[in-house]
Amino acid sequence: MFCTLRACLLLLMMPWLCANGGWAYAAWQQPPFQGRLVRVTPEEQQATPQPLPSPDPAESLRVARRQLELPMQAPLRPQAHMRMASALLDLRRYHEALEHALLALRHSQAGNDARNTAHTYDLLGRVQAARGDSGRAHQWYQRALQTFTQLDDPWNQGVVHEHLGDLYASQHAWLQAAESYRQASAIWQQLAQHSRASIGLHAVGRMYLAQGAYNRALHYLQQSARGGRQLHDSVAVGYVLHSMGQVYAAAGNSTAARQQYLQALAMVPRRQPPMLLAMLYEALADINDSTGNLAGARQNVEQAVSLALQSDDKRRLSNLYLRLSELHRRQGQYRAAFTYLTRHIQLADSVAAEQRQAEVAEIRMRYETEKKEQEIIALQKQRRRQEANLRRQMWWRNGLGLGAVVLLVLAGALFLARRRQASINRLLTRQNQAIQSQKEELNRLNRSKDLLFSVISHDLRAPLSSLYTLLTLLNMGGVPPERLTTHMERLTRTLNSTLGLLDNLLNWAMAQMRDEGAQLKILALESIAAECVSLLALDAERKQVQVQNTLPACLVKADENMCRLILRNLLSNAIKFTSEGGIITLSGRRRADTWEISVADTGVGIAAADQEKLRQATIGYTTPGTDREEGTGLGLRLCREFAELNGGQLTFESVVGQGSVFRFTLPAAEASAGAG
Repeated sequence: MFCTLRACLLLLMMPWLCANGGWAYAAWQQPPFQGRLVRVTPEEQQATPQPLPSPDPAESLRVARRQLELPMQAPLRPQAHMRMASALLDLRRYHEALEHALLALRHSQAGNDARNTAHTYDLLGRVQAARGDSGRAHQWYQRALQTFTQLDDPWNQGVVHEHLGDLYASQHAWLQAAESYRQASAIWQQLAQHSRASIGLHAVGRMYLAQGAYNRALHYLQQSARGGRQLHDSVAVGYVLHSMGQVYAAAGNSTAARQQYLQALAMVPRRQPPMLLAMLYEALADINDSTGNLAGARQNVEQAVSLALQSDDKRRLSNLYLRLSELHRRQGQYRAAFTYLTRHIQLADSVAAEQRQAEVAEIRMRYETEKKEQEIIALQKQRRRQEANLRRQMWWRNGLGLGAVVLLVLAGALFLARRRQASINRLLTRQNQAIQSQKEELNRLNRSKDLLFSVISHDLRAPLSSLYTLLTLLNMGGVPPERLTTHMERLTRTLNSTLGLLDNLLNWAMAQMRDEGAQLKILALESIAAECVSLLALDAERKQVQVQNTLPACLVKADENMCRLILRNLLSNAIKFTSEGGIITLSGRRRADTWEISVADTGVGIAAADQEKLRQATIGYTTPGTDREEGTGLGLRLCREFAELNGGQLTFESVVGQGSVFRFTLPAAEASAGAG
């Protein structure tokens, strides 16, 4: 189970590694090589034909925008557009970057500037690679390489070979990537750019390691190490030694791998960023683990954890906690194993949430980009039609002098053309109205979709987390036999409740997609409350929190699924912010024609400064629970919206250190009315 989780996390890391470029992939755990120009020497910088990009993309964007606003000579305009596109690319605004890169290409070609045209080809390749269009990126890079070859510009040929290597590495085309990096390294060697040549050899070695060609990988890595030693760059040599250790480890030579890792640790200065040291300690842990030295492996992982904490790398720290949990479990130390497993799950949830947000933003950006491209194509077609109409009208006007007969014929033709144009305009107007109607419907569906995702991600987290915790305890063998039957019964009840919850959510989602709003009917709210308390019983028991359900029989007229969501979220939040030994009380009272339902806890309470944030309906605000439980900040917002949709409202009171009371109201229903 632990190995499966670790494999999944490594698979999740692959797109991020490829997105940072081939050099980042060539040393995929080696941050200094994430950018090829990070370690450029002053001599190399002076020899660079093009200026290096600004370390502040926002400032570069402002400078480029000011340049474009001022009048300038035609030869300078392509460079301004290229600078604008580069800054937008660094800011991940890919659609705008593509527009300015195409403008730079148009101005360069109009001015017959072959060098700027070649640089624009390379820039277009980087933009398309960042957008995920590897086919177009490859075409632009090939054009750039061909043009720089015709210009006899070896420096920029080397740069394009590096970019091609990045592209091939992102596609796992290891042989093509290795060849591109090798050609780039050969060019840097000819130009006496020894640092970049050494990094290129390192990348070639990493490509051969990825495809299992260990002898070739060692050949290029040894060359890279010699180059680093000649440059007295101990950090670069340390990364190469780490890669060589990985080659020996993959080939099954643990002794040689250990020697490479220890040699790297001995030469890397301690003032460097801790990432390389953490990787080396983790690699030593792998060697000790494979040879059965569990104590040594655990010590190495603990050293890597202390370094990972300094670098604030949540993903690596989560993997290290999982590794420590596995080592403690194998040594029979189940309490420590459970502690580290809990830390791993918390960090993994946080990393997964960040990744989901990035994926949603990326999908939205691509959708908007494609939509804008389609609009541009439609506008271009419309412009061509209008230009064609204008040309026809000019021909008609020029024929007026041919005579009265020709004039009458031309007038009739012009009248027919205008009638046809009016018909086309009316048709376009109807089509635009239809498109606007479809757009409004799509916007409504998108809002329903976003709300559905928010509900599912928030409400399924608690039961699935409880199931995962219980299954983890069962797999670790830490449950006494006499309690196994009780836990299995509870697991069955939790599964049934979770399946019912998922079914209700899907039914509610269908109603939302059909824009049916709240489905009001008469409900026995005490039954729904008992179901929610049962669903969260395992979480309450795990935190040793007592949940008291004193809700009397009460009939309300409301949406059943929305009521479940409100009760689940308020009870879940109460458990989250109540410490061990606390008490949560669910109660209700009749007030005129409404029922007021209360969820009171003896938890940590809410600070006065945070209460106003919770009352703002448009803000999703969250803080960690008493056991550092993470949240999404959507629960209370959904509760407030659903209470209002059902004709009620949500309020709360809280005192720091004494607890909180959350109340919501629902319209009361009379027993004689019957169930809806």
